[in-house]
Amino acid sequence: MNYSLKYLLFIFLFTLVNSSLYANNIIKLNTYKCIESNEIFNKLDVYISDCNKKLKKIDFYEIPNSIPKIDYVFSNNIKDKYNVFLVISYNENYRDPLNRFNYLDKYYMVRAYECDKNNNCKENEKLSNFFGSGGDIVDLENKKIIYKFPYSSQHKLKNELNSNFFKDWRNGKLDSGIVLRKTFINDVNNFTPEHVGYLIKGDKFKIKEVSSRWLNIVYTNKNGRTTSGWIACEDTNVCN
Repeated sequence: MNYSLKYLLFIFLFTLVNSSLYANNIIKLNTYKCIESNEIFNKLDVYISDCNKKLKKIDFYEIPNSIPKIDYVFSNNIKDKYNVFLVISYNENYRDPLNRFNYLDKYYMVRAYECDKNNNCKENEKLSNFFGSGGDIVDLENKKIIYKFPYSSQHKLKNELNSNFFKDWRNGKLDSGIVLRKTFINDVNNFTPEHVGYLIKGDKFKIKEVSSRWLNIVYTNKNGRTTSGWIACEDTNVCN
C-alpha cells in the first residue's frame, strides 16, 4: 500500500471514529445549542455546537487514573448573561493525600461558562468557585456517609440558583453572619476531622468567600484575637 492510500485510510478511520464519538456524546441545551464531548483515556474535551457540524471547544478536563465525564449540564440566564453549567464527575474512591477523609464513588466539579450568541464561551471563575468541587465523604471505619456534596444532582444546583443565599451572594449582600450552633473552623472548604478552632452560638463573623456551601470567614473575639477559616454555612443564619 503506497503512502497516499495509507494517508487516505487514516483520514477515513479518524473521521469515522470521531464522528461516532460525537454522535454518542451529545446533550441538547435548546434547539440551536448542544454540548458535545469526546473522552480519550483520562481526558475529556467539551465543545458547544449548533447541534450540527459547527463545534467550538469550551474546555478540557484531565483526571489521573480515571475517566472524567459529564454528569449533567444545563443553561441558565444570570443577569442577562447566558451561562452553561457543566458538572464533571469521575468514579474513583479518592483518598485525601493527608488521609483525613475519603470520597465515596463520584467526585464532582462544577464549572460555569458565559457564552455569547456565537458560541464563544469563557469560564466565569467566580461562579464556578461558588459551587466548587467535592463529593460525598464516607467514614471507612464505621462505613457511614458523614458529609454530602450539595450539588450532586441537577435538581439541587437549580434549586440553589433560585435560593436567597445565591441571590444575596450574587448581589454582594453576603458580608457577615451569626453562628446558630457550635461549628468547627476548618482549613479547607470541606468536612475534615481536624480543625483550627470553633465558634459557638451567637458569635459574629465576616465573610470573605463562599464555596460549596462553606463560608470562608474571619472571626475576632473580645480580646482582639482573629481566627480565619471555613465553616459550614448550615450552622449559620446565612443559610437558614
